[in-house]
Amino acid sequence: MFMRWNKISRYTLLSGIIISFGLFYKSKNFNLLRTLIRKLSSLFPVFIKNNFLNNEIKNSVKIYFGSQSGTAEEFAKELKANLNDLFHIQANIIDLEYFNKEEIKSFGIRIFIVATYGDGEPTDNAVEFFKWLKSLNNDNDYFRNTKYSIMGLGSKQYKHFNKIAKKLDTFLLNFKAHRISETIYGDDDDNIYHDFEVWKNKFFLQLPKLLNMKNIPVYVPKEDIIELISWTDMSEIKLDIQYCDHIIEEDNNKKEKNIIVTENIINENFTINQQLLNNEQNKLSINNNSKHISTDIIGKFYFNHLTGKVISNKNLLKNVDLSNNGDKVNHINISIEENIIYKAADNLSILTKNTNEVMNWWLKRLNIDDKEKTKKFIFINRNKLRDNSSVMNDQKDEVKNKTYNNNVNKGNNKKNNDDNSDNNINSNNNYNDNDDDIYVPFPTPCSVEDALSYYCDLTTIPRLNILKKFKCFIKDIEELKMFNFILSNNQRNTFFNICKECDMTFIEFVDMFMQSAVFELSPFLQLIPRNTPKSYTISSSPKESKDILSLTVKKKQYCIHSLRRALKNFKKNDMFPKLSEQKLRDLCSRRWFKGSSSYYLTEELNVNDIVKFNIKSSKFVLPENIQSSHIIMIATGTGIAPFKAFLSEFIYYDQQIVKNNFVRKGKRILFYGCRKREIDFLYEMEIMDALEKKHIDETYFAFSRDQESKIYVQDLIIQNKELVWNLLQKGAYIYVCGNSNMSKDVNKTINSLPQHFKQNDKKFTKKLKKSGRYIHEMW
Repeated sequence: MFMRWNKISRYTLLSGIIISFGLFYKSKNFNLLRTLIRKLSSLFPVFIKNNFLNNEIKNSVKIYFGSQSGTAEEFAKELKANLNDLFHIQANIIDLEYFNKEEIKSFGIRIFIVATYGDGEPTDNAVEFFKWLKSLNNDNDYFRNTKYSIMGLGSKQYKHFNKIAKKLDTFLLNFKAHRISETIYGDDDDNIYHDFEVWKNKFFLQLPKLLNMKNIPVYVPKEDIIELISWTDMSEIKLDIQYCDHIIEEDNNKKEKNIIVTENIINENFTINQQLLNNEQNKLSINNNSKHISTDIIGKFYFNHLTGKVISNKNLLKNVDLSNNGDKVNHINISIEENIIYKAADNLSILTKNTNEVMNWWLKRLNIDDKEKTKKFIFINRNKLRDNSSVMNDQKDEVKNKTYNNNVNKGNNKKNNDDNSDNNINSNNNYNDNDDDIYVPFPTPCSVEDALSYYCDLTTIPRLNILKKFKCFIKDIEELKMFNFILSNNQRNTFFNICKECDMTFIEFVDMFMQSAVFELSPFLQLIPRNTPKSYTISSSPKESKDILSLTVKKKQYCIHSLRRALKNFKKNDMFPKLSEQKLRDLCSRRWFKGSSSYYLTEELNVNDIVKFNIKSSKFVLPENIQSSHIIMIATGTGIAPFKAFLSEFIYYDQQIVKNNFVRKGKRILFYGCRKREIDFLYEMEIMDALEKKHIDETYFAFSRDQESKIYVQDLIIQNKELVWNLLQKGAYIYVCGNSNMSKDVNKTINSLPQHFKQNDKKFTKKLKKSGRYIHEMW
């Protein structure tokens, strides 16, 4: 490593100090020397740390993330904060969607936090990056100067556990990059947060060696300091909210005028500042350096989505309890614009709202009444607004005698709206702080109710680094002591394990450990984790109707244990909070687990409601030559959804075949399983009608609970192995859709077929997948 001039100057300064010490020792001014040493001793550790840092590496640390739901991104943000606390390293976070080939080629540390999505595939934002890696030869020079570490995110429920992280590790090693620390493969089915801590510890042990640090820094959090804090003193809270008393909107073809009368949340006593605040907001928008942008993965959806209107929402189950506690599988029809393009069995990512029960609890906890929840607001830069308070005071006498002039802001409001429309859809990959940029978490103007229901995850206990920040709402010192204790280094793993075992919700956590908390809306909206869109398979085809798409959604709800066991474990570990007898009784009562998305879609989504969604391509694509292709469909439960869409495709193509005087040669077989024919045989009428009209040639049904001995779809495959084997020998395509256990069993059954016909092919399904003839989706 070349020695830079700044290093030479540092060594010169150090030498000078040492020589000065020698001279002082020879002098009679020993007391002066002792004072000097005492003053320098507080600065010396920092000096030594910086002195032995390899600055060229230190100043080139990049954290890349590949994320589908936002977990990898949150890990990246936490790692960035840890690097700053421990090493004073200002790392850059980069969304893999915006990777730069030339930047990667430069010397430095490259940290990759990547998730595996679907059937061993990269996340949407990492697809192009992995295509580029695959196109490179092993002798390329892009990664020769790279020191790297990888944290993988996956789930052992899926066959290709952490496949993307493993592929990335192989790529980088082949490209002659240098691995800093062991690659850790996080398991979301167990405790991925613990896996992340393990990876960080291994990485932090190796990093000082790479940075040529003489002493490994030890970061000891000040857990013994119990001090009530205010959110106004937190650097993370960069925004405030500004209520819109009224917004006037004219025709889109005319000049758009928005007259926003604002309320200063920081100081509500300023009733004369409306014009100044309005001008300030206009200035922020007009300035080219001022942007209303969102940088996170989920924010991309918030600012760029489609909308549709619900036209029907019906339960498909028969002979069941119709109350909210009963089982439900709903068929939902959504009206969309004709210019929205989708294919049969595509995936629909839909942003669902928090349930009414959850919303009512939080509105009460936030002290928001029915009138206040309908108020609309926008985000503003809190620091700039606070800085302007002195200006407002100076101009108070000038402003109070002036009337609000609409004409003054006509042009500015037009500019403001035009700029916002452009900036709102901008997703920026730059995570460096800029005082002129306003990084908003979701689109505004927005009502308080919509902000909480659409954009906030109000049910999941936040991750440790986020949860710690919620102590700014606690007002009781004893409660703060317990809060700090349960989240301390020695206790937090035990605490979170107890929470996970009992499926504790954030509401239950607040009820126990944050009883004194006074939540304020502005910081709450910035600290609370974001609500993530959920994906469902579209169960309709545009061949049936271009402006309607359908979903098949099963309500996820079941009874779970009370918190009695959790409370005992808390008491055993000295974590038991102060609770009233009534609160204890409430916590020990019967509980229901309710899937937030599925419950809302099946119980609370009404006709004429607007839904926010995006469409993603699916692997479930019918062969191009559908006339002569053999198709085997295997499904259980709501896994029938893509095949319901296929039925419409079959009907359309069969009509075209007849119209053109062709004969269909391909055979279509359906294996379908559910519990009871008289209860959850989904789309029975449509399937039997298709069978009668020869759009499907054969069907085999497994009703597992209709007889004494259970039977499953894999049993039916073995019973009809000659049919399945013969079709596969003729080039048939297999489509499998269902839960992960069913998918594994079917995969194992299909893979065993060669043995029944005296062939030793242990990689039968692997070959089918490689040739594109075995397509499966599971959950």
